[in-house]
Amino acid sequence: MKILGSNSIRKTLQMVLLITSSAALTLTTLGFAVNDWISSRHQMMERMRSQAAIIGNNSVAALTFEDQDSAARTLASLHSETEIVAAWILTGDGGIFASYHRGRYPVSFNLPDNQSGSIDGRLYVQMPIELDAERVGTIVLLSDHTQWQEQQWFRAGIVLALFIMSLLVAALVSSRLQRLVTDPVLKLAQTARRITQNQDYSLRADKLSRDEIGRLADDFNEMVNQVQMRDNELKRAQEQLEEKVAERTAELEELANRFEHQAYHDSLTGLANRITFDHRLQESIDLAKRQNNHLSVLFLDLDRFKVINDTLGHALGDKLLIEVASRLEECLRSSDTLARLGGDEFAILLSDIEPGATGDVAAKVTESIVMPMLIDGHQLHLSTSIGISVFPGDGQDAATLLKNADTAMYRSKDKGRNCFTFFESNMNSRVERRLVLENKLRRAIKDSLFFLYYQPKRDCETLEITGVEALVRWRDSQEGWISPGEFIPLAEECGLIHAIDQCVLETACREIRQLQRDCNLPLHLSVNFSPSHFIHHDAAQQVAKTLQSTGYPGQYLELEITESLLGPDAGDVHRQLRAIRDQGVEISIDDFGTAYSSLSRLKQLPLNTLKIDQSFVRDLGQDADDEILVRTIITLAHNLGLKVVAEGVETREQYEFVKHHHCDMVQGFLYGRPMPIEELRELLVERHDAQGRAS
Repeated sequence: MKILGSNSIRKTLQMVLLITSSAALTLTTLGFAVNDWISSRHQMMERMRSQAAIIGNNSVAALTFEDQDSAARTLASLHSETEIVAAWILTGDGGIFASYHRGRYPVSFNLPDNQSGSIDGRLYVQMPIELDAERVGTIVLLSDHTQWQEQQWFRAGIVLALFIMSLLVAALVSSRLQRLVTDPVLKLAQTARRITQNQDYSLRADKLSRDEIGRLADDFNEMVNQVQMRDNELKRAQEQLEEKVAERTAELEELANRFEHQAYHDSLTGLANRITFDHRLQESIDLAKRQNNHLSVLFLDLDRFKVINDTLGHALGDKLLIEVASRLEECLRSSDTLARLGGDEFAILLSDIEPGATGDVAAKVTESIVMPMLIDGHQLHLSTSIGISVFPGDGQDAATLLKNADTAMYRSKDKGRNCFTFFESNMNSRVERRLVLENKLRRAIKDSLFFLYYQPKRDCETLEITGVEALVRWRDSQEGWISPGEFIPLAEECGLIHAIDQCVLETACREIRQLQRDCNLPLHLSVNFSPSHFIHHDAAQQVAKTLQSTGYPGQYLELEITESLLGPDAGDVHRQLRAIRDQGVEISIDDFGTAYSSLSRLKQLPLNTLKIDQSFVRDLGQDADDEILVRTIITLAHNLGLKVVAEGVETREQYEFVKHHHCDMVQGFLYGRPMPIEELRELLVERHDAQGRAS
């Protein structure tokens, strides 16, 4: 500090800046060098692991068929990788199956204990070679990192040179920067000397900055002419006050406009909201009455938007709604009204239009929405269900037209979604039926009124029963049996399917476990597992809890998931599936071929079985396209190491076709209808006794 205090302010500031910048550069250089060393070493190890994985995958067949020449040729491909000096493929018991070495490096070695490290100063990695989750061998790569060390020394030299150059630049910059502080001080001192020598008090010190030196100049000028300074301060205060008033007035006007816009528009999409839509609809009705015209109301609901919103996040869901709003606007005239009523519901008002043209607009909307949407790198597939009401036939006021369009929209969902439906008077009874059924469904869940039926799955070659699928049934005290095709979709829409699934899983595990003990049979159980479990992020926990409470062995349980669950980048779903597989439980894709699945995702997922949808099996022997599809799915599944189940096999011709193309299992009315647990027990006991007598 004494050394700094003895110098001028210019030299002191220059020295301080130079010391600070030098310290920062030193720390940055050291950090960069250390990070570069660590990251480059890590990259080398990762490259070796990638190469080991590729060699291991290419050597599976050679190990399986004991083809040492093929394995040696696979290792010889490493000749282009100059850093690899040796490689070994070991058998499952640790013996050398094939080897490769560059130059004079010895062939023999001792198998290291760790997955990676160094041998004789050289880096190595070893990875298991697996076939169907069974270890059949090991691949070991050895790398010479002399070239890497030379690169590191070269980089260190470059970093040192850059460091020296940076110090020189810092010295030049600090020389310039100190003038920013010292020049205002020197000019203020020069002005003070001129005022003292010339007695000229009209002179003023220039204010060159707004820091402490600037305030010193203000104080100096105030001392010279206090009266003039106060007058100037009053003028500045007046100007500032006028500016504040003007700014505040503009802010209030903008806030009022914003509140007015928010009152009549949706805050997310900027579309008209429910209030604006109702107002414009009533105005259009009044005008249509005077001019004897038609108008149409379209009520839109996005299909399965909740699954996307809960799986990929609300932020992405908001962007998806904005994209949907943009596509809808492109389908409409400037005179039409588009509104977001809330959530994933939209409404469209088509004024002065005939019902026939309304259908054309609805078809255009459905075609626009079904096109893939790219949101934040996610390619999303969406559809919409539309209900249409027409004035004057379907209502005389805004509330009735909108309600009837909503009713018709639910009819579109009942028809399979992604379509539009015109309102009919008998639809109100369907809405009432829906409300009654929902209330009954909630009571049935609360009072555990569901039953389980089991449909056998048979080996395609021997026709032996290898497993069963649990199917939920509901018998209402007033209506009798209610079709699953009616109450399952309703349960999905109302958020009740999660509770039904859990009840089915626990009951089926308990009943089949008892049946396994009684009949001493290794019977497999398949249970449908809805996407709601994955949305709640508790799928693996629920399965583990059920297996523990029922004592059911995980290796005899198979969960059937829908193909639509396997959307792109659904990373959390993949993680939960792997957690379920870790419990020994198998995963099956139900109704395969009815949604969007890519080969890359099927290959990445921990799947065991593909179930061919019965819509493809139904027309086997009659539709050549379906025959090609079924044959392709079976071949694809087997190439991926998956089993195949053909659903809905009802004729001998269908069975012979899937058997001829090596399908693994069949399921359908031809070889077993769904039956209660008692009938299943009798069937298994009878077949077991028959086999005993035959043997």
